[in-house]
Amino acid sequence: MTAIVDREYTLDHKYTRSAGRIYLSGVQALVRLPLMQKMRDRALNLNTAGFVSGYRGSPLGGLDQALWSARKHLKASNVEFVAGLNEDLAATAVWGSQQVNLFPGAKYDGVFAMWYGKGPGVDRTGDVFKHGNAAGSSKHGGVLVLAGDDHACRSSTLPHQSEHEFISAMMPILNPAGVQDILDMGLLGWAMSRFTGRWVGFKTIAETVESSASVNVDPHQLDIVIPSDFVMPAGGLNIRWPDPPMNQELRLHQYAMHAAIAFAKANGIDRVVFDSPKARLGIVTTGKSYLDVLQALEYLGLDEKMCRDIGIRVYKVGMTWPIEPDGLKSFAHGLEDIIVVEEKRSFIEAQLKEHMYNWEHTTRPSIVGKYDESGKWVLPSVGELTPAMIALVIAARLKRFFTSERIEERLTWIAVKEKELALPRANFTRAAHYCSGCPHNTSTVVPEGSRAAGGIGCHYMVTWMDRKTDTFTQMGGEGVPWIGQAAFTETQHIFQNLGDGTYFHSGSLAIRACVAAKVNITFKILYNDAVAMTGGQPVDGTLSVEDLIKQVYAEGVKKIWLLSDDPDKYRGNSELSGHGVSLEHRDELDRVQRELRDIQGVTVLIYEQTCAAEKRRRRKRKLMIDPPKRTFINQAVCEGCGDCGVQSNCVSIVPVETEFGRKRAIDQSSCNKDFSCVKGFCPSFVTIHGGQLKKSRGSGGKLDVDRLPQPAIKSDLREPWNVLITGVGGTGVVTIGALLGMAAHLEGKGVSVLDQTGLAQKGGAVTCHVRIAGKPADLHAVRIAAGEADLVIGCDVVVVNDYWALSKIRESRTHAVINDYQSYPGSFTRNPDMQFPLKEMLDAIGLALNHKNLDVVDATTIATNLMGDSIATNLFVLGYAWQKGLVPVSLDALMRAVELNGAAIEMNKTAFGWGRLAAHDLKAVRQAAGLDQPKLLPVKTVTHSDQLSWGDAGIAESLDEIIARRVAFLTDYQDAAYAARYTHLVNEVRAAEQRKAPGSQVLTTAVAKYLYKLMAIKDEWEVARLYSSGEFEKRLAQTFDGDYTVHFNLAPPLLAKRDEDGKLKKSEFGPWVFKAFKLMAKLRRFRGAWFDVFSRTDERKMERQLLADYIRCVEELIGSIDHQNIKLASEIASIPEHIRGYGHVKEAHVHKARQRWEELMAMWKKPAEAKRAA
Repeated sequence: MTAIVDREYTLDHKYTRSAGRIYLSGVQALVRLPLMQKMRDRALNLNTAGFVSGYRGSPLGGLDQALWSARKHLKASNVEFVAGLNEDLAATAVWGSQQVNLFPGAKYDGVFAMWYGKGPGVDRTGDVFKHGNAAGSSKHGGVLVLAGDDHACRSSTLPHQSEHEFISAMMPILNPAGVQDILDMGLLGWAMSRFTGRWVGFKTIAETVESSASVNVDPHQLDIVIPSDFVMPAGGLNIRWPDPPMNQELRLHQYAMHAAIAFAKANGIDRVVFDSPKARLGIVTTGKSYLDVLQALEYLGLDEKMCRDIGIRVYKVGMTWPIEPDGLKSFAHGLEDIIVVEEKRSFIEAQLKEHMYNWEHTTRPSIVGKYDESGKWVLPSVGELTPAMIALVIAARLKRFFTSERIEERLTWIAVKEKELALPRANFTRAAHYCSGCPHNTSTVVPEGSRAAGGIGCHYMVTWMDRKTDTFTQMGGEGVPWIGQAAFTETQHIFQNLGDGTYFHSGSLAIRACVAAKVNITFKILYNDAVAMTGGQPVDGTLSVEDLIKQVYAEGVKKIWLLSDDPDKYRGNSELSGHGVSLEHRDELDRVQRELRDIQGVTVLIYEQTCAAEKRRRRKRKLMIDPPKRTFINQAVCEGCGDCGVQSNCVSIVPVETEFGRKRAIDQSSCNKDFSCVKGFCPSFVTIHGGQLKKSRGSGGKLDVDRLPQPAIKSDLREPWNVLITGVGGTGVVTIGALLGMAAHLEGKGVSVLDQTGLAQKGGAVTCHVRIAGKPADLHAVRIAAGEADLVIGCDVVVVNDYWALSKIRESRTHAVINDYQSYPGSFTRNPDMQFPLKEMLDAIGLALNHKNLDVVDATTIATNLMGDSIATNLFVLGYAWQKGLVPVSLDALMRAVELNGAAIEMNKTAFGWGRLAAHDLKAVRQAAGLDQPKLLPVKTVTHSDQLSWGDAGIAESLDEIIARRVAFLTDYQDAAYAARYTHLVNEVRAAEQRKAPGSQVLTTAVAKYLYKLMAIKDEWEVARLYSSGEFEKRLAQTFDGDYTVHFNLAPPLLAKRDEDGKLKKSEFGPWVFKAFKLMAKLRRFRGAWFDVFSRTDERKMERQLLADYIRCVEELIGSIDHQNIKLASEIASIPEHIRGYGHVKEAHVHKARQRWEELMAMWKKPAEAKRAA
């Protein structure tokens, strides 16, 4: 295996090396770019400085963070970074940087500047761009305008394309194809800006800025040429003052665009990359699409030599507007057909047709792009183009004069693959969701009878979360649509969600507009101390809660409420009292909102709680106190009702399948300690004060990788090796790609890594495309083409089941390592009965692989048991794949990459080692993790005392086992006589079913489960027993270490207070409750006695009535069952499955269950309908 060739490499080299190769992302290349410009200027004896400003937004959402992290390097090169308040003000600041040398006192010869913003930010900044570009750039300055376009709408409210906005401002446009192009074209862009006196548009998309590659970084490798054939007008083209508007227009139209064309021609920005002396078919392309074209040609078996032989010419356009005509004319000479390959709306295609319109028809080639000659949509303007799409179009045009066996084979495979992908499969998606403990989970709730409008960023996500929140606006327009609605609807009031970042950006003007319009609206401003959607950046400026209060008060709002998860820190604050602000704990949200909606005019509710992801980061860095408190669920008490999910909307509440149905648990690895789940009306939640989590629940097996054989690597990299990684945002999936990329770079290989994240940091789907080649020149597109994956690392099986992931698999080529852990999506919080279709997903993956080369391993469970943290899962899977010979980089390089990454080095190395061992001896690793233990409770040994260990026994597999366990449980619940009542009816049903529907057990199974459920109701006596049996304390001891105390969250019906709706409110009780529970457990035999005050509540009476009605119903069913209606009988007998929870939650479930019960019984009493149902 290749040895490390760059052992001295460090992460700082991406900014400090002045020559050779470095490994960096597109975003990091943008940070490095001003450093390289400074190096070039210094070599020319120019004393320049740099200025960067803009506003974050995907795919440039992390640029400001990268700039902040590189501040020492920027400062050393006199580059000033000032994050913009919003996009247009940032652009105005950039305009100012070009004016420095208009006035005395300039400290530098010029300031080169960079503006950045998401596509919608380009839209809103048009006025500045037009004015700034008309005024011009300075002679030794220059402006690059970075547009972050989201073609596929992965992290946006609309897909967008910024070229037309740039044209509107008459800015030349450059479109880099990859990371190397960002560096090269960025330097060309500043040089062009200086020469033409114009601002230069610079297009970026996810494929260029969210990808990483190994690139050359010598700032002097480009020989930038100043055109000698362009005659400058008097006074040149750069900024000046005074400068009348009509003079600006004249310079812009008559000279500047021609200067840009001359510069592009002199520097070969547009160029022929494949040529042929007998070319017939030409392909014009740009940016990311250029790499897709090369990949498509390779896909069809057409290398440069074959293209030359058969007559294909490829033209890469670097400056997409204005297009350079001489190079285009030379390229098009002799061609019969031209295919224009570009994403989104036709742009280059329109320019080509305009330029060639007056050519002689005998020399003018046909041009197809979005549509062919017949009007067929061949390269759509929606979404993104893929190499496979492009290959189909190229093959169709080539077919007029050439085809090959390889081309026909690929076309046949695509057709077969499309049919395979069209087959039914599990419709189970992983949509983005709020982080565990996110304040949005609770702040976005509205009271019954009200509705709200969504916002931008994280507030956009609430629109798909069943929160009575619909529609949204552009950033800063929040609430303003209500001005246009209020006069025309009977609705009197709405709530409007607004983040503090958006408020600071421009949302404050929306509040002012609503005050001026005198509409009834409550702005719910979430003050979470971070710009959560794009990575937790601070708000761009000083904005405290007190500042926010003063500002909205000054706007004239009628009332301000402040809710906080820690209101004590605001008590006695004069800013609150001085502005009439009311203060409460966030738990009072519903009551406060009900009050606000009745107030005429504009009101404001400030909800103060730090972003959960930011809290986690700060706690790790010891910048915020990590409260010594955790939540834990007693699964024996849990009813699986899902009210904890309703109250918290939190993804750290996970399902656990048990003998007695689905329960809930807290994923302690992901829990951010918000504690909203405790508000679920259920006594199963306890809070653990003190102590800490145990680091391992496994058997503590020793990791010994020294005895492992070195794997036989399955690729010699004569062809690129493509690795597709799938996973869940926030779990470290991107880290795998980064480690593989760095390892390949350290070995001198060619490598590209594309992280397709979008909203994935919010628990959504992540895919990472890693391409490794023997040398950099062997790589083209960064995205893996259809059928071109050599390895799929499925850290999350759900994402592998996606259409686009399955499309990368080819049965004769692809290997897959799949983690089959059932990680539920965030929508589980709203659908407690959601089923995880693991078998169906694995079947779809197996079909794509023709059931070959597939390894399935429960990596999450194993890694968590071994390492004490689920974050170890992905390195475990990587180690497994590496040991199988599926990762063509050396162990030495990978371990060095782990060290350079700098995070949890030893844990990651250990997890990788366990994964290697699992690939070699999975059984031994499972045993080390405490898995594959034999069942502790064969049926014959089930007794009352064994009940303590039922959680370890697995789920009963036979009817006898189901019955035996429940008999034992009911005996402990009350006594043997009580259990005998259960046995008597179950046996009666079993006998009837055997007699009337021989061979069937479905009805008996249903009655065995659900008669037990109605008999073993969790009243106060039972809850006490389940807490004091010893099982609960055993589970605590398995989970926590150290000195801790247990606090209980209860609503005793005789003691608890009630809320405004009459529902009992929970309170926290101390450890003394354990003693009370133990006493109550001993007295449970007196359940139902005259002094049992609990039995007199409405809830207990309801439960007794349910049991009596159920027994009567079952007796009615067994009187007339047969093979035709047994399925319906089983469904009726299973009705108690839907009766869950405690108090008002249970009452609501009972109401729905009763309705369904009545519907089914109506069908039962109409035999014809019953037969149809069966």
